[in-house]
Amino acid sequence: MAESTTPPISVEGWETRKLPPQLTRRFDFDTYAQTRGFLDDLAELSEAVGNYPNLHFAKDFATVTISAADDGALQESEATFARQVNDLAAKFR
Repeated sequence: MAESTTPPISVEGWETRKLPPQLTRRFDFDTYAQTRGFLDDLAELSEAVGNYPNLHFAKDFATVTISAADDGALQESEATFARQVNDLAAKFR
């Protein structure tokens, strides 16, 4: 079988993992209020678009991991969501 010529999904600032297919990024904030504001806005975005990332967070950071739907390959929809998360985070830094 021939290998796919489709370039891998890449989003500025995000690490792309192949197994399992994921995009992950850590966002650092100066205060808990900024972290909380980011997480609240991320929850609203997730509800609006139906993409629910895995989250790990503490007082001054949040790590967001976006997994490929149905354990398949990463799609442009996950990349678009990652870019939207970048835009959200920029509001709190």
